[in-house]
Amino acid sequence: MEHLIGLVRAIGTEAKHQGAEPLPDERHLFDLARWRRRYGDAVAERSGGQAGGTGQRSALSDGEPSVVLLDMPRPLASWQPQRLGVHAAIADPLRTATTGFVLPTYILRRHDHELRNLLKDAASGDDPVLLVLSGYSCTGKTRTAYEAVVTCLADWSLAYPKDANSLYQLVAADVLGPRTVLWLNEAQELLGGNDGEVAAAALRRRLEQPGPLVVIATLWPSHRHELIYRPTDIPDRHSQARALLAAARVISIPAVFDGSALQRLHATEDGSLAVAARTAPDGSITQTLAGGPALVQWYEQADGAQDCYGKAVVTAAMDARRLGHASPLPLVLLKVAAPGYLTDAQRAAAPADWFETALAFARIRIKDVAAALADVARDHGMGARSGVSRLADYLDHYARTSRRECFPPAAFWHAVEHHAATAADLYELASSAERRGRLRLATSLLRRAADGGHVQAWESIVTMMAYRGLIDEAETLARSVLQSGDPEPMLALAWTLSEVGDPDESERLIREAATTGRASALTSLAVVLSPDPEAQTALTEAVALEDPTAPFLLAELSREAGDLPECERLLRLGASAGDRDAMGELVMLKCRAHEWEEAERLARSFAETGDGLELAMMAMERYRDGDRIEAERLAWTVVELADRDVLGAAEKHWPGGTFAAVILLMGLYGDDERDAESILRRLAEFRNPQTWAVAGWHQQTRDPSQAEALYRRAAERGDTYAQERLAMMERHRNAADAERTHRAVADAGGGTSPLAALWQDEGRVEEAVQARRYGLEIDGSIADPWLF
Repeated sequence: MEHLIGLVRAIGTEAKHQGAEPLPDERHLFDLARWRRRYGDAVAERSGGQAGGTGQRSALSDGEPSVVLLDMPRPLASWQPQRLGVHAAIADPLRTATTGFVLPTYILRRHDHELRNLLKDAASGDDPVLLVLSGYSCTGKTRTAYEAVVTCLADWSLAYPKDANSLYQLVAADVLGPRTVLWLNEAQELLGGNDGEVAAAALRRRLEQPGPLVVIATLWPSHRHELIYRPTDIPDRHSQARALLAAARVISIPAVFDGSALQRLHATEDGSLAVAARTAPDGSITQTLAGGPALVQWYEQADGAQDCYGKAVVTAAMDARRLGHASPLPLVLLKVAAPGYLTDAQRAAAPADWFETALAFARIRIKDVAAALADVARDHGMGARSGVSRLADYLDHYARTSRRECFPPAAFWHAVEHHAATAADLYELASSAERRGRLRLATSLLRRAADGGHVQAWESIVTMMAYRGLIDEAETLARSVLQSGDPEPMLALAWTLSEVGDPDESERLIREAATTGRASALTSLAVVLSPDPEAQTALTEAVALEDPTAPFLLAELSREAGDLPECERLLRLGASAGDRDAMGELVMLKCRAHEWEEAERLARSFAETGDGLELAMMAMERYRDGDRIEAERLAWTVVELADRDVLGAAEKHWPGGTFAAVILLMGLYGDDERDAESILRRLAEFRNPQTWAVAGWHQQTRDPSQAEALYRRAAERGDTYAQERLAMMERHRNAADAERTHRAVADAGGGTSPLAALWQDEGRVEEAVQARRYGLEIDGSIADPWLF
């Protein structure tokens, strides 16, 4: 080292004599050598040796200039993952705050085992090793490296140079002692250019010395290719970096999770991973975890004079997707809808090519991972389909939360009415409009869907007519559809008449529908005829035609006749077809026979596709049978299962299984105030807002303030049931607040019935009647009378 110092001092002196500045690398080395000679011992003593020192000196008392910053090694335990370049991940939408660094559960994959075996070998050996993790943006390179060194080299030190000069100085200062990790994140930034070549040469020399030393680098494949391949037509600028990397052990990081890794991912209860799995159907989990927050930030901040047009187009795409447009989005739809999301000033200032500019903005790949709008591959062959785009899955997920209470502007609805891709898309958009109380709009969309060949649209139109009292008009329309062989509109009208108390007319219409011989019509006929023998004949025919609900009804007749084996066979047939009634009755059949293990096996399997109601029913049967311990265990199991599928549960408006389980738990211990409080605290620890909402319902009469807090917490996370209950409580304090909440519920898809009920209670009877009959306009005002 003294020889090096002397050499550098000589170079610096010669440069001064010649009246020239030392070369950049020489100047840094000169400063480093001077620091080591004059101040190194004092700094080492103050920092406890090489670990923890920074090598930083402020202005010196004797007038010496500040020395160069040196990224000294320090204990690995003192490094935070974000300081080492690990990307923040998307937040658990139901537990983690949106601010702060999010590090989800780590899922081991095949390359992790390879890397960790190499690190263990390096820790027990005497030689330095260079490991390169190769993968594209946001594939998890840095997180893989971090988890591996924390696991295998926890008691080592780590040095993290931030640029080529810092890397060179670390090596030249001889501070990379044994049991040190040299962290080269995004190594192309350290090894490229002239400074990178100097640093690479120095690092090559260090790797020739004894270890153990681990150099771990991350590189994109394209950057690695640029560094390791010798050019043929331009000067060789990376000879030292190429020689360095030639000695590296390269570990490739796959871009997507494979089947086994996805299975392990789904087995975790991490909310961030759940969102990633849901929004990355192609297995690009790490890209979604890391790129999602950046994509959302890019979207939310796009308010500039030109960016606003791109944001309007993306917002229209978000609304179309969340409201039911499942097909690739026609660009003409986005172009027609976008003006509705802009101010008058923005529309007036729009350049002639505003849409082309907006599309270019929406197609920018954030973190080189995902764009808001992307091309759609052709169904067959290569290339992209023209005239359509698809919305990034994570933005779709984000919109369903952030825009759940936003009803799109009129321009959007005009666009989808005239430019939706398919009749099925129109039908789903119409259903969304209907759930939000926009009945005139829904009818217009349904008409277009029906004209486009969507048979269910006629059923919805007939039902809307019947509820508005247009029975004759509804029957005329239903009969015209019946003539084409479709009985569903006629059946819908029949059941509506049954609900309003006209069973004779209902039976007449059902018998007419049954003339088609369709399974659903035969099942309906059996319901109105039961227990007439004709009912069994109709059900037997319906089962043969594979109607999913007929086996349950026929099983009931078999049970009443005492034929339990046939009853079970039919229930299993109905359950396999997805009929929830058959599933529940099959579990009860096993419970009544005290076949508890089989009952629980069935109930758990049904819970995979439902809300756990069958398991909650079994818990109640256990309680009736006198086994409180098993009843409690099963009830908590329902709550836990709902928590694991919290994103799926959030889509269910009525939490049947959770509701039954919580009621049972509170019933078991509700007489003891302390036990009840303990159960409520435990329920509040779960992530599922439905659990909080049901707990609030149970507390509403006992502790209204606590119930309101639980409702508010659940409502903030998007639970519509909690919003409705909260609005009911607000009615007694502030009618204006209650109306705002009811309107928010309506715009989120909860319907207008609670809002009309509020107006009824306030004496605004005409408004309530008109809202129920004609719905709301797009802007939320009560619709004037209109005709179909």
